[in-house]
Amino acid sequence: MLNIQNLTFLQGGITLLQNVNLQAFANQRIGLVGKNGCGKSTLFRLIRGEARPDSGEVSMQSGKTVAFVEQEIANSDQPALGFVLDGDAELRLLEKTLARENHDTAWFDAQHRFEAIDGYGAKARAAQLLNGLGFASDTLERPVSSFSGGWRMRLNLARALMHRADLLLLDEPTNHLDLEAILWLEQYLARYPGCLILVSHDREFLNACVNRIAHLHDRTIDCYTGDYDGFERARAERIAQQNQAFNKQQEKIAHLEDFVRRFRAKATKAKQAQSRIKALDRLTRIAPAHVADGHFELEIEAPERSPDLLLRAEKMGFAYGDNAQTSHARSPHTNPLPEGEVANESLRESRGKVLFDNIELVLRAGARIALLGPNGAGKSTLIKLLTGELHPTSGKLEITPDIRIGYFAQHQLENLDGASTPLQHMERLAPKETTLALRSFLGRFGLAGDSEDRPVASFSGGEKSRLALALLAWQKPHLLLLDEPTNHLDLDMRDALTIALEEYAGAVVLVSHDRSLIRAVADELWLVADGEAKLFDGDLEDYKSWIETRRPREAATQAQPEKPRPQNAPKPNRKALQSKQTKLETALATAQSELAAVNRQLADPATYANPDRDRISLLNATHARLEAQVSELEESWLELEMTMEAGN
Repeated sequence: MLNIQNLTFLQGGITLLQNVNLQAFANQRIGLVGKNGCGKSTLFRLIRGEARPDSGEVSMQSGKTVAFVEQEIANSDQPALGFVLDGDAELRLLEKTLARENHDTAWFDAQHRFEAIDGYGAKARAAQLLNGLGFASDTLERPVSSFSGGWRMRLNLARALMHRADLLLLDEPTNHLDLEAILWLEQYLARYPGCLILVSHDREFLNACVNRIAHLHDRTIDCYTGDYDGFERARAERIAQQNQAFNKQQEKIAHLEDFVRRFRAKATKAKQAQSRIKALDRLTRIAPAHVADGHFELEIEAPERSPDLLLRAEKMGFAYGDNAQTSHARSPHTNPLPEGEVANESLRESRGKVLFDNIELVLRAGARIALLGPNGAGKSTLIKLLTGELHPTSGKLEITPDIRIGYFAQHQLENLDGASTPLQHMERLAPKETTLALRSFLGRFGLAGDSEDRPVASFSGGEKSRLALALLAWQKPHLLLLDEPTNHLDLDMRDALTIALEEYAGAVVLVSHDRSLIRAVADELWLVADGEAKLFDGDLEDYKSWIETRRPREAATQAQPEKPRPQNAPKPNRKALQSKQTKLETALATAQSELAAVNRQLADPATYANPDRDRISLLNATHARLEAQVSELEESWLELEMTMEAGN
């Protein structure tokens, strides 16, 4: 479907991509990974035809279409549902044709095609996309311009998913999503019938969505079969082998150079010395992999001594606006609506409404808490209350005097001084420290060399995040309050931050949609939902189940209501049900066995040694069909099991 051959691309005279080769076939799911700034988004631009390679080629199979998420934030008065429907250009064209009064041959052809693509169900599909991405049903007719920037990016994502494309390009689709929407998107992409190329820095999202990794590094691409975890294992083995080869070559070079040095001047050994010099010139130098693949080593230190009690909240409540009413005495503090705290876009109308109430929280040294809950339920607001940036509108919050709180949130990145360099930021924070020590400290956060002396205004989101984390870490806080700290960070930096937080001895309260980070750092999960914040009894898998119980079943919103069975209807025949269950189990075992066989073929490097496009395309199509079949059979088996249990 997609063929990239020997592609080289220069930007500003600098080679960004060199001799890149990549093939994508129908039904493949490819994760494109690499450090920030390595050229992933540029490669997407080349695939979309928005840039031209300096050499090599990018070609798409004739008649195949590409869908992608527009990065510009839409600002129109068009209803959200109509905006998403526009993502299916063919559907809209057919609708225009069918709106004509002249029922000629073209009209009947359009009618036939409209039925073939299930045009009558298009609105229902668009509504399902919007509901899955967190939009409440009563917001679907609201104009696009009435939504905040983050929610308009969700609209762009829904619009791209509405496009029935052969190739879907997704560049960091989870950046503006909460955990609920990410879990829904994972399930949606698992059923996506086309080819997917996905850029993401979310390890678990990649594991759930892809079966092949394209690693962009050193201006080229290496491909690995399997998910992201499998790629990391294979890459570690490759790096070890490369380093072993490098060390052996270094020994050989040292031996040859020593021979040349000792015998170049001796006439009897002159020819042999010249031979060794030529041998040195012919050697293809192997790079030390650990240098080419450098990594970050962060450290966030806590103070040597810390009070046991850091803060205590008693019957704490919070409401937005001047007219907030609570069940407790009115606080003198009133609060504006903070950026980003929007639950299904409903909180913009919630001024004067209670966000949560009666929170009881005792935070002690060493506590490690992750806050879960729907987008807009109040997680970020709770963090701001704990920092003192906002004040409770009821109850009380007592923070132990003189403790240092390290607070990280995305909006803080905009408060960095754009005209100053990272070094100048550090010098203001620690005026008595030596420049050498400050440079060394910044280097641990990937801000070394040129980065130290560039104005922050020129920084990417990832670089700003690293600087904000460095400023926070320097203060050796007793308590870290982190609101989405991994946004804009690449996978290597996320891993470094995870390790640093695991080793940090202070207390942590964390809001994140990065499940790997939550699993590694948090000892307790707190659920912020329905006006409450309380300890959640379970793990992330239990939280996923909790989300499913709250989400309306998509099929139920579109299916005809099932006719109620008469009260005197006989119970199903148990013997017949058991027979049906046995048949389902047999069919499921067969499908699982066939799927395992296809997985083995897709995982076999020989499959790609001399790639047969038709065979690989067929394997991927078979894989997608069998995955869907297994999922359908499992659901049927579970429904049957529930029916049998109900009949007992």
